[in-house]
Amino acid sequence: MEKTKSTGLIGWLKKVKKLEVVAFYEEIPIRGIIELEEIDEKLQQIIWKSNGRLTAPLKETRHLYFRKDGDIYVLSVIAFDDKEIATSFPMLAVDRKLDRAYIRVKVSEEDPIEIMIDGIHMLVDDISEAGAGVVVEEDKVVEIQPGEEYEILIKIRGEIIKLKGLVVYKINVGKNKVRLGIRFTDIKVKDRDKIAKYVMDRQREIAKKIFMLNG
Repeated sequence: MEKTKSTGLIGWLKKVKKLEVVAFYEEIPIRGIIELEEIDEKLQQIIWKSNGRLTAPLKETRHLYFRKDGDIYVLSVIAFDDKEIATSFPMLAVDRKLDRAYIRVKVSEEDPIEIMIDGIHMLVDDISEAGAGVVVEEDKVVEIQPGEEYEILIKIRGEIIKLKGLVVYKINVGKNKVRLGIRFTDIKVKDRDKIAKYVMDRQREIAKKIFMLNG
């Protein structure tokens, strides 16, 4: 991010004092308001008053997103406890999670979803009505490339769904693994409804978990 834009954001934060942010817990957005306590321009760190609603998602992702003037920014959480949250200065977010049109959920280990693309069997990491994310060993998907559309089979709760999907991106996530982002391009309404039901059920499960964690 350009220095002038960063400086402008810091000046704006000093004025507003409070910021509505979103954290993600198993891909479910959790909103909360954090209040500015201190800005350390030398270390490029910001100290905020903690918000209990954000405790559970911060244990998982350590990122806080907010929107300003049409742009989405992310604060990387350096440390947090029940009193304070220490973050980096804001940066433009590469992953525009706040713009998602459909609710996305992390797939349950107890209720997994399998996917087959170009004859390659994998497990789905997260899913929505519009697409899915897959994390897989890099050497397993050498032939699968972004921008290509594939015939796809998805096994969800014992049922097989046939559809077409476009690989939107393929990015390295470390440890010789890549993440595939897939957008469904041709799927029957009845099959989309099956995925929507799974998403809705998982959303309830995750909401209960967050409630228990926040006590």
